[in-house]
Amino acid sequence: MKKYTNAELCLIWLDSFVGLEYKHKQTLYQMIQGKADIKELLEKGRDYIIQSIGEKEYSTLMHSANKEYLDFTLSTLERKGITVVTIESQDYPQSIINTPVPPLVLYCKGNVSLLSEKSIAIVGSRKSLPQSLKIAENYTETFCQNGFVVVTGIAEGVDSTVLKTALHCGGKAISVLAGGFDNLYPASNITLVQEVEKHGLVITEHIPEISPRPYLFPVRNRIIAGLSQATVVISGGIKSGTVYTAEYAEEYGREVFAVPYSIGISSGAGCNELIKKGAILTDTPQDILNFYGIENKRERVQLTPEQKEIIALLSDGEMHVENICKALNKKIFEITPIISIMEINKIIVKNGTNVYGLIRSDLEE
Repeated sequence: MKKYTNAELCLIWLDSFVGLEYKHKQTLYQMIQGKADIKELLEKGRDYIIQSIGEKEYSTLMHSANKEYLDFTLSTLERKGITVVTIESQDYPQSIINTPVPPLVLYCKGNVSLLSEKSIAIVGSRKSLPQSLKIAENYTETFCQNGFVVVTGIAEGVDSTVLKTALHCGGKAISVLAGGFDNLYPASNITLVQEVEKHGLVITEHIPEISPRPYLFPVRNRIIAGLSQATVVISGGIKSGTVYTAEYAEEYGREVFAVPYSIGISSGAGCNELIKKGAILTDTPQDILNFYGIENKRERVQLTPEQKEIIALLSDGEMHVENICKALNKKIFEITPIISIMEINKIIVKNGTNVYGLIRSDLEE
């Protein structure tokens, strides 16, 4: 079992009481400050505490202010493979400690040291276009290969794509949950979460038993934004959770980058709105590396003349394979192998029935 300081134990004990609001936990912690005799301090502050949280909650605290309750709480966490990082811990991420409402406790599975590494958030909609998911892959690979930890949620769509890509390319990823470890959502991503736990880090501010409720998702997004020096929005509707994440990042003084979309694409309308409000437009991960003065370590793809011609055609928008053939005066059997290789190299993506779009422009000097 990990050895915790008195201050850490105090916070773990306080955080175990679901009925206590954040502000009350914070107030009680300031009163107790890791002191050994918690029950004595609770007795001294009885009237104030009852006035703040009610007599029932006060009674619960008093009955649980003992070593047996704390040992049970710690052994349960250990049995579930959960490591606790509190706001008093040395490994608590400095990037969120000065945000307005930093989590008092983070429950972690995986490599806790990732909390102190440079990271960048990549977020997007659950319902994203195939091209958007390929763009997410491109950004994730580039950031991982240039030493960033990528931070995201666990939803289907962009979140899952980011995590799978990071795992596939040997990168580092942090997934932030909106509920506790006993109630992973969506259930379809349990295996993916387990893989991230093995090779990266999964965190939540909630004790294991908490179920993810709708209002917890936007609250969770403040952690994604707070952990990261920048947030990249791949896709999102006007009122999507990704917009909340971007707003938190802006509030914290972090950069926000957004991928632009054509008119009428609902899953990209939020990105366009963010750009209107000051987010930095990005259509290649190199934009972001340039912003931070980082030379891209990712190898550029060497293109054939035919591939360059196809890229030039797709730079103006999506195109059906038959129209590509007409523009290049080629037969379908001549173009198909070239397009297949470009798909494998993640340069283009099929967005519909034989309709292709460009997803990488950082290919050659």
